[in-house]
Amino acid sequence: MKFNLKYYVKPWVMDLKPYVPGKTIESYIKLASNENNYGPSPLVMDILENKRNQVNLYPHRGDEVKNKIANYCNVKKENILLGNGSDEIIDLILKTFKGPVISFYPTFSEYEICTKTLGGEYINVNLNSDLSLPVDDFIEKLEEANVIFLCSPNNPTGTVIQKRDIKKILNEGKITVVDEAYYEFYEKTMAPLIKKYKNLIVLRTFAKAFALAGLRIGYAIGHKDTIEVIQRVKPPFNVNSLAQYAAIAALNDIRYMQTTVNRIKKDREALYNILSEKFNVIKSEANFILVDVSPVKSNEFYDALLKKRIIVRPFGRFRNLKGEYVRISVGTRGEIRKFISVLSKLGI
Repeated sequence: MKFNLKYYVKPWVMDLKPYVPGKTIESYIKLASNENNYGPSPLVMDILENKRNQVNLYPHRGDEVKNKIANYCNVKKENILLGNGSDEIIDLILKTFKGPVISFYPTFSEYEICTKTLGGEYINVNLNSDLSLPVDDFIEKLEEANVIFLCSPNNPTGTVIQKRDIKKILNEGKITVVDEAYYEFYEKTMAPLIKKYKNLIVLRTFAKAFALAGLRIGYAIGHKDTIEVIQRVKPPFNVNSLAQYAAIAALNDIRYMQTTVNRIKKDREALYNILSEKFNVIKSEANFILVDVSPVKSNEFYDALLKKRIIVRPFGRFRNLKGEYVRISVGTRGEIRKFISVLSKLGI
């Protein structure tokens, strides 16, 4: 009998559009994936060198790194869940709690991809034209959903949701996930509210401010009962040893992280001011900015820079917004100067 692959594939999988990461080419300036191009603390590099002979062993269960994270977040160890990047925690949450799932658009595409990968229903609510959340309309839609994802600062816009609006949503009593991947660039958090709201889960990552994107380690902060339930679907040994050691070392050098974050924030504002002279630029609270490059097409903008060995992230048109959008990560000071120089010479 002839083998028919599609017969064995779950029907919704064939309709999925996989997440497309930013292009990586060595020796190019990469301003596409919101990484910290200054790299991690020297303490991280030292520990990776010192612990490399332990890669033959299964990783620890994470008590030491959980304690470090809990201290950093001013919570208890039982309030922390570790993940192989916050992407895995999104997946674990969706495996734990029943849908449908609701979020807004545009936002981080993994919420929708993970939901649909598991065969779930995903509901989108368009942001307003000024990129604010239509809170009342959103709350009306919550009758149809059980799990909410709120990215703040939001990727790809860099905009934030006000605390009072998140509290309104929390008061609806649904599982509410606030993705704070860019927390260190914004420094406002919902984490203290886990004591009041058992339905609140806050996501964080070491990929952005701490510059550990390649090691894949993130965490959730939540009420101990909520974290315990999610732990039941977590696979063993999900966070590798080197990632755990690196996260501990990074948290032992908060000053280094704060120095690079402050530099990025300063350069973000400078980049915003320069680009605003020619383009419509969205004010950002993250380590990137979203730019409307119209009337130039976003792919043309991307291709022109790629030929000059600079990589940005084209998004094209968002269905609820006018314009052609490109996201530009704030790299090192030298990289941003190079980007500005190339852009001016291209005459875009």
